[in-house]
Amino acid sequence: MINRKISVHLQDFPDVSFFNDEQQLVADMDLVRAVCSVALSIRDNKNLRVRLPLNSLTVIGKNAARILPFTEIISEEVNVRSVAIKEEISDLAELKLQINFKKIGAKYGAKIKEITLAAKEGKWQKISDNEIEIATGENCVKLVDDEFEIKLTTKNNDEKKFAIAALPTNDCLIQLDIEITKDLEDEGIARDIVRAVQQNRKDADLNISDHIKLQIFSTNPRILEVAKSFENYIKAQVLADDLHCVTEKISAKFSFENKLDDGDLIVGITTNS
Repeated sequence: MINRKISVHLQDFPDVSFFNDEQQLVADMDLVRAVCSVALSIRDNKNLRVRLPLNSLTVIGKNAARILPFTEIISEEVNVRSVAIKEEISDLAELKLQINFKKIGAKYGAKIKEITLAAKEGKWQKISDNEIEIATGENCVKLVDDEFEIKLTTKNNDEKKFAIAALPTNDCLIQLDIEITKDLEDEGIARDIVRAVQQNRKDADLNISDHIKLQIFSTNPRILEVAKSFENYIKAQVLADDLHCVTEKISAKFSFENKLDDGDLIVGITTNS
């Protein structure tokens, strides 16, 4: 007799207690996500589009080595050519105490002056994540929870070469090389061309495996120059058996007009079937 279950929704959830929690792996992946999030936030703040490659990203802090097994993931997500680590953080940033005076005003009114001076002079120590002691002697008080905030604050750096930001956990810095060379710009244009052609393939309702012949035209000679320089890369990415940069009207089964950051791009696609 066949034992038929009434409904999968009425069954007990399977026991998974025998699986290892892999807590360290989970913590490491949380760190990787935080690194990528901060780096992408820097890119957005500096108006550096994601398809524009950057030279390097450096994770700085005592626990930075934890990201080493995941550098390829970070490199791909942030679009940087290399990912490195450093342990020493003191030459780039320092922990600064920010006090919520609105919160503590009524509580420590008579001692606000001493608390302010102690904060400026660094006369405080962390007791736990949500508690500090500040000032000395009879003026010493404890601040807890939202009465204070400790932030990792960056020092002066070469802002034309690097952009630096702290992780929300205040234990690591992200240093992104934001200097844009012609080589990086060219690769970014090539990636823009690939994105446009991939979208055009979709608009033409092509199968993902269809090979094509590709024609490219632009009024910006830089785009055509890059298309020629990165011909093999573009062909491999979009399954093009041929790529021709033309200087006149495109003649193809499908023709699409695109707008890139660097100018116009007209793409002609003919299937090889």
